[in-house]
Amino acid sequence: MGFSEKKIAVIGGGLGGMAFMNSAIHTGLRNVHLYEAAAEFTEVGAGVNITKNANRVLDTFGLGEDMLWRSSRNPPSYMEYRHYRTGEYLGQIDEFGDPKSRQIHRAHLLDVLRKKVPDEMLSTGKKLEALEWSVEQNSYILTFKDKTTTTADIVIGCDGIKSAVRKHLGFKDSPIYSGQMVYRGYVSYDDLTAETAELLHKTVNFRGPQRHVLTLPIGNDESKTSRIGIIAFMTEPLEGWTSESWLDKAPIDDLYEHVKDWTGAVQEIIAGLRKGHPDGLILKQTLYVREPTEKWFRTDTAENGIILIGDSVHSTLPHQGMETDPQKTGQGACMAIESGFALSQILQHWPSSSGDLQSALQCFQDIRKPRTDKITKTSYEAGKIASCAIPEEMWIDTFKPDVIRDRMKWVMEYDLLGDIRSKLISKEQERSESYDGDGAKGVEVRA
Repeated sequence: MGFSEKKIAVIGGGLGGMAFMNSAIHTGLRNVHLYEAAAEFTEVGAGVNITKNANRVLDTFGLGEDMLWRSSRNPPSYMEYRHYRTGEYLGQIDEFGDPKSRQIHRAHLLDVLRKKVPDEMLSTGKKLEALEWSVEQNSYILTFKDKTTTTADIVIGCDGIKSAVRKHLGFKDSPIYSGQMVYRGYVSYDDLTAETAELLHKTVNFRGPQRHVLTLPIGNDESKTSRIGIIAFMTEPLEGWTSESWLDKAPIDDLYEHVKDWTGAVQEIIAGLRKGHPDGLILKQTLYVREPTEKWFRTDTAENGIILIGDSVHSTLPHQGMETDPQKTGQGACMAIESGFALSQILQHWPSSSGDLQSALQCFQDIRKPRTDKITKTSYEAGKIASCAIPEEMWIDTFKPDVIRDRMKWVMEYDLLGDIRSKLISKEQERSESYDGDGAKGVEVRA
């Protein structure tokens, strides 16, 4: 059943690639190998908020315990909102049930995902330079910068918004600047007053005009990983960005100029950033997005193809979840986790007589594309609204946490396993009806 015997090459060892590897191992795909361009597996950035929809998947892999060892636990609310200038409480969004959201350093999450993947299934220092279909070998030939090569029956591009696999598929489009940049750093609880430290043990959004500062309570005291992730979204013109990369370092003073008249808690955050970053620099990132891609894959034979997942095909701004106010939900990472799980399940359990690889990849796209397109669209719209100068006297009409929470339910309460199962059962029933009418006995999505 499925394509379990095919040789699969995964390009990119970030959160999306590692999530696919965990799912492949869990579902029984064994002939899989991951190639990472960097010399070692690492994640650059601050904390990430992994929400209920993705935690369901990670818990399916058996990663929940390891993740909770390094993440926050049992948050009192999903997010609390404060006025940027006065610090006044504006409202909150409650959690969406178990498993609750987990705030964790991106590198720590990658470590958790890396733990269950055998070393022999991973290679580093493999920057993809060429990807060609060989009629003679009936496989893809992958050439890396170090001049080594390998072959594969199926290639999965998990290599981010600047995907090399995407370029080799012939896409000519470029990412679109969103209008916002984000400053990222960490603050120690020891560098705050008791009152502010207590406040920032929650996920807090200091909401301002065209700007907001989000704090994530990363980690926990037991594992000595507890600290505050600072993610500050600021509207800035791209003309001021001089780096050739999408990620660089910038003076803390630049962030301070945006928030120098904000509430005392934010001033403590600035002071804490200065103490925690003695060189006076923190990460600064330009936020880009892609227009939804019409087709995510290409097949060269009935059993050979290339497929994109994660930011390589559905890059998502960190604003998803509300149409009137932005927030950091980590849905880019969460969508990559969902997609990795869905693809491995379909490749493993695809009914052998239900068609070729194109049919399987089309089914995967049909499951994932409507959801990721909607995530991308609403994230982009929320970011645009965040960049607009809405008068404060209009906030009461535009900012309603209860309404926002209702609008987020479709993201958080999505049953990915059920969706995959129903699609596979439908395919199995189609096959059975064409033979003996006995439907869907063999389909078992591993949960």
